[in-house]
Amino acid sequence: METSPLTISDIIERMQQVVPPGSPPPEDPNVLAQLRQLTQDLIQAYQAAGRLQGDPFYEAWTRPLHLYETEVRHELQGKVVLVTGGEGCVGTYLINKLIELGPKRIVSIDKARGSGSEVRQPIAGQADNVVLYAADIRDYDATQQIFEAEKPEIVFHVAAQRHPGLAEKQIRETVTSNIFGTINIIRLCEEFGVQHCIFSSTGKASRYFTAEVYAASKKVAEWLFAQATQRGHVRYGMVRFTHMLENSAMCEQISGRVEQGLPVNIHAPDRYVAGQNVGEAVHLLLNGLVLSERDRLKFLLVRNLGWPTESLEVALYKIMESGQDLPIYFQGVQPGYEESFFLGQVDWDDQIDINTLINALETAYNSSISSSGDMIVADLVPFSAATLDAQLQTLKALCDDLSVPEPAIKQGLAEVIRQVAKTNFLEASPKKALQILRWGVNPKRFQQGDLKLEAYQDIVEILVQSLCDRLSNDVLKDCNVSTQDCEELLDVLATLPSIQSEVARMRSGLSEDASGRVAATL
Repeated sequence: METSPLTISDIIERMQQVVPPGSPPPEDPNVLAQLRQLTQDLIQAYQAAGRLQGDPFYEAWTRPLHLYETEVRHELQGKVVLVTGGEGCVGTYLINKLIELGPKRIVSIDKARGSGSEVRQPIAGQADNVVLYAADIRDYDATQQIFEAEKPEIVFHVAAQRHPGLAEKQIRETVTSNIFGTINIIRLCEEFGVQHCIFSSTGKASRYFTAEVYAASKKVAEWLFAQATQRGHVRYGMVRFTHMLENSAMCEQISGRVEQGLPVNIHAPDRYVAGQNVGEAVHLLLNGLVLSERDRLKFLLVRNLGWPTESLEVALYKIMESGQDLPIYFQGVQPGYEESFFLGQVDWDDQIDINTLINALETAYNSSISSSGDMIVADLVPFSAATLDAQLQTLKALCDDLSVPEPAIKQGLAEVIRQVAKTNFLEASPKKALQILRWGVNPKRFQQGDLKLEAYQDIVEILVQSLCDRLSNDVLKDCNVSTQDCEELLDVLATLPSIQSEVARMRSGLSEDASGRVAATL
């Protein structure tokens, strides 16, 4: 009797049995031999399913993005342009493009070549009108000297600690660079009368709540720019990037292992990323000069990102293309990449245009499509500036005290996100908050065991706390939620001990609201 071929799930399960996630890298020859065979089986299974027919990132590598070139050239003409992080991947490509577009002078600030408190003479860049300074944006005095010497009129703030895994190991450096370095850049833009400043953020900052250091630090930076737009005189803009292929830690790691003929480690199966190319990133930044507005922070992102790509498929493709017989093993999800996707993150009322780089609050608040049709242009949702100010004072004290352990700084950063995010939802309508809660906490998925509420505890707490005194029968009616559906949702929420009192208040409020309506009709 013939046995059925193993399915993709079967093969992956066997691979995880051979080397359980979290195990040390495999070295035993017998184990490696089993993994090699299972990896070849997996390649064949993927091919049988119509996959691995080409580079999984091909669409992302080749996708163009419109540039409003005439308008951008007009903005740049005769101007001094400063790029922070100008010697990094995106910064280098941006400067090369700027050279084509003809500003008067291009200035880079980057800590790549090391820096001290004294600014050294800049070195020549890619063209006669390009100069490269070695300085750290966390050093206000050094950065101020460069602004004083160069008098930039346009600033692109690209400098950041951008590696999520490294951010979890270098917490203080990431927070001080991505948040307090950003504060320095905003202060200097205001002090020296900069006309435009465009900031590069990440799609990870679209999460309502995140405790991951990289994503959280960039989310705070977004709030800082929104605050500066209200308080300052500079015209600020922002863009959100996703997985940058030319600067991809994942692709570099996989390619490096393949080139060395070593076992290829990836975090886990069913891990997906949306990729984009650096040309798109550069065009987003430049278009920000044209599409930004005074007194409100607009952000841009690629509209059509295509289907996310599985990291496992990328690894299999690179092994297959190399012609080598290399094994894959699943090392387990690493810090900086652990958070699960919250289904309330995106607007399920518009499934055609779902984009994970913009959340449902932002989509509903004020978002539109660019005239070119390939970019989303949106506003950050309102929040309490006073809450942000107070939270940042506490966070700065933690960072400045070198005796404070780095995990405490991470906790402090998460508290900033938690407290400001609460004000996001208090500013939003109760209808939208309830919609997001229902998308994210589906009672049917919970009953089937597909939803672990604890994985989303922070955002669920924030949503419930913002709703508990505002939920009414009118809100249920506006959301087309029946009393029974609401009760099922509240039953699920009540399983989370930390919000049981809020859930009880919601039940009581709905009951009193209904009783009041009955009394009013008598």
